Amino acid sequence: MAMIKCPKCDKEISDKAVKCVHCGQELIEKTNFFCSECGTEIKGNEDICSKCGCPIDRKKDSEPQKVEVTGVKIGYGIPKKKIIIIGVIIVLLVFGFVAIKNNSDKKKAEELSSQYKSNLSTITFKMLSGAAEAETCGNKIKKVWSNTIWEDDDPETDKYTKTNGIFNDDFNDSLIALFTDSDFKKITDSVEENQDEVNKLMREMKNPPEEWSDAYRDLKDYYDDYLTLTNLCTNPSGSLQTYSTNFNNADTDTLNGYNKVKSYLDY
Repeated sequence: MAMIKCPKCDKEISDKAVKCVHCGQELIEKTNFFCSECGTEIKGNEDICSKCGCPIDRKKDSEPQKVEVTGVKIGYGIPKKKIIIIGVIIVLLVFGFVAIKNNSDKKKAEELSSQYKSNLSTITFKMLSGAAEAETCGNKIKKVWSNTIWEDDDPETDKYTKTNGIFNDDFNDSLIALFTDSDFKKITDSVEENQDEVNKLMREMKNPPEEWSDAYRDLKDYYDDYLTLTNLCTNPSGSLQTYSTNFNNADTDTLNGYNKVKSYLDY
């Protein structure tokens, strides 16, 4: 055994001393022991862990047990105020996105409604134009038909109702002469062309926006009356009386249909 000086009070003490007998200075650093089973710190000279009962090997258990981290708790270490701010920002972003989407959907719906109204206007007046030509055509047919039957002289119809200055015995001969006339054929061709355009537009009017559903229903009725009128113009049939009655009714119904649909366009 040798004598050494205390590093604190500079007095001589044994080199085997645990602490200075003069000033109490710890001379040998305490080594902490930990249970290898549960990681509990071992105090004093315990040979058995007071928590789990595992035997203590002071050489083996001089370091605390390493515990593997298996998960991280979300938000751990983040100030509560910061979490609240982040939450508010997320909520604002969600509401902002929803507002933008709703505004976009509203704008799109308005554009579709405006386009449908424009298309409705186009087809409404397109049918009125075709009906006007059909009315001119039908009145000419009725006049030629009637003048042939009643043998009425008329500078406008004589070239159809007479052959070599004599009235035709069959009114069909007069109607054939009328339909083969180049000027009259221009009218019937125009009516048929109008029908083709209206049919194409009518297909585009299907599936209207909700606010135009009533207008579409009345448009279909208007369209049916229009077709009846224009078909009577291009394909006359029956007797003069039935033809005249059917034509006059179709003409009136078409006009009423136009006025009904046009009322939607005035708003």
